[in-house]
Amino acid sequence: MPANVVSVSRVVLTFFVISVWGHHRWLDVVLIGTIVLILALDAVDGWIARKRHETSEVGAMLDTLADRLIENTFWIYFNVSGLIPVWVPIVVMARGFLTDALQGLHGVPQTGWRYALTRTRISRAVSGASKVLAFMSLAWVSVFENTRLENVSLGLALFAVGVCLLRGVPFFLPPKAGGERV
Repeated sequence: MPANVVSVSRVVLTFFVISVWGHHRWLDVVLIGTIVLILALDAVDGWIARKRHETSEVGAMLDTLADRLIENTFWIYFNVSGLIPVWVPIVVMARGFLTDALQGLHGVPQTGWRYALTRTRISRAVSGASKVLAFMSLAWVSVFENTRLENVSLGLALFAVGVCLLRGVPFFLPPKAGGERV
């Protein structure tokens, strides 16, 4: 169960980062690295589970739950900090709730463009990288106020939201004819 330990550790680290953020500028710089680590470990937990042949439905659910808790925590934090508009965390959370529910109803895409957009390593890498850049940039702005970087950070955040929404599109389309799962 080491993969599950990684998932839970990511959530604990996220809450730690949020709880100590803002106490000292140089600690915040270290915490930016911790944010990157938290997001990078998302790939590690799945890799560990596959390598150790410990994949399970519980582990997959725990990974998704950890992903949602971490992402939503950071989106909410950056909204409360005044760096992104309130609609950003609302849209991301709504998309997550809806796609998770629809995925439970229709299943995950297994082939074609739906699979390419939602399940491939490239799709996941683009999604993960967009969030890493957005969160890292927003965190940097909160430490070192800079109007130009603030605008870039907002752009990166909007790009990450766009990727999030685009990856959710296949779940909002009806299942294939004949009752076949997406």
